[in-house]
Amino acid sequence: MLIFLGILFTLLILVFSVLNNIFLGYGLTISLLFFTFVGIKKGYSLKKIGLLYWNETKKSLNIIIILILIGMLISSWLSSGTISSIIYYSLKYVNPKLFILSAFLITSLISMLIGTSFGTVSAIGIPLIIIGKASGINLGLLGGAIFSGAYFGDRTSPLSSSLLLLCNLTNLKLFDYVKKLIIDNIIPFILCIALYLIFSLRYPLTSISSDLSTELYNYYHVSFLLLLPAIILFVLSICKVQITHSIPISVLCAFILDMTIQNTTFTDFVKHLVFGYTNNSEILKNIIHGGGIISMLKTCYIIIISCSISGFFSGLNVFEGLKVKLKEKNLSRSSLFLVTVGLGIVNAAVGCSQTIAIILTLDIMKDLYKNDTVEEMALDFSNSAILTPALIPWCIAALVPCSVLKINSYSYIPFAFYLYIVPLVHFLRKKFKISKNENFNEEVNLNQ
Repeated sequence: MLIFLGILFTLLILVFSVLNNIFLGYGLTISLLFFTFVGIKKGYSLKKIGLLYWNETKKSLNIIIILILIGMLISSWLSSGTISSIIYYSLKYVNPKLFILSAFLITSLISMLIGTSFGTVSAIGIPLIIIGKASGINLGLLGGAIFSGAYFGDRTSPLSSSLLLLCNLTNLKLFDYVKKLIIDNIIPFILCIALYLIFSLRYPLTSISSDLSTELYNYYHVSFLLLLPAIILFVLSICKVQITHSIPISVLCAFILDMTIQNTTFTDFVKHLVFGYTNNSEILKNIIHGGGIISMLKTCYIIIISCSISGFFSGLNVFEGLKVKLKEKNLSRSSLFLVTVGLGIVNAAVGCSQTIAIILTLDIMKDLYKNDTVEEMALDFSNSAILTPALIPWCIAALVPCSVLKINSYSYIPFAFYLYIVPLVHFLRKKFKISKNENFNEEVNLNQ
């Protein structure tokens, strides 16, 4: 009982923090202390509890390294003129009446190519947000389009770590499964295009001054050559080079361009990597700035604490009783999917991690899919536990992109249409299929 009170307390304090713009680390720290107390009451020693925390926290070290590298990447691209060049050419070639739709389509394409929502947000999301800020567009709306595009690839790309994890857990062949995902994705993608087209026409780019493009061109000596760090990152990602290797190579390229074209000193470049980039232009100083290792430290702290809490739940098998109760119920396929969606949201909200949401939800639900193929079960998870964590403001899947984009941690949620439409369309598909085929049984059983 204490554990579930702790879960409720954690959710309440995190919602309160988000709504009042309070640093999430405070609420998570209080929750961690509460769960430590619960563990002691259950007879666990502090050493045992500490090991539970550490076993999960050490798994987050790779994410922390990636976050630090992303901070360096952003500042190096800002300093070298890479992001300014992306903005300049975007303003030049993107139809201002279709800007929101273009944001969705561009991020969808990039995320499909590189398979990482974090990389997509860093590479193309920041220039789009900067344009949005300069034009006065609703950043929640623009952020929703960017989130939708970024998680299009996170769900569908064969390079996605989330998809690879799901295929490994379900023993599916990756590329065969990707074909099914693409077919399953057609209707949601078309609906998203229609919605973002409507919002694009309603909120076009109208207020950007020509002075911005002129200042970008002159201050950073804009050229196609300055796009090289971004091109390198994309090519290496497509070639399946790990992001922990591709980002340093891109930063090195940005460093060379910064030295040779922007005439930045080595000392200043290092300062930018650590403390973030700033400039002296009256027009650009409030638009082109940010990045750096320091900017990621709060997010890193939240990740460490949230992973510690996840370790507590994993180590104590908190959801074992729920597994037993669910097995006793004879759920329809559509009901089974709704339970999967709900558990994915709860596990993401408490565990603060997309990976935790996938693993814990699959562990609870896999034995209930006795009359379904493995592919059908995997589709349920692709359309729930992979996507829904991005709707939880304190979950890593949402927290990191918001930290990178510097947008409000919940303003994007009403406009991240892809994250809603995919589960809804999948639910309706299952509901329709069941109503027409009440006694339908798949030939391939999970137990085979």
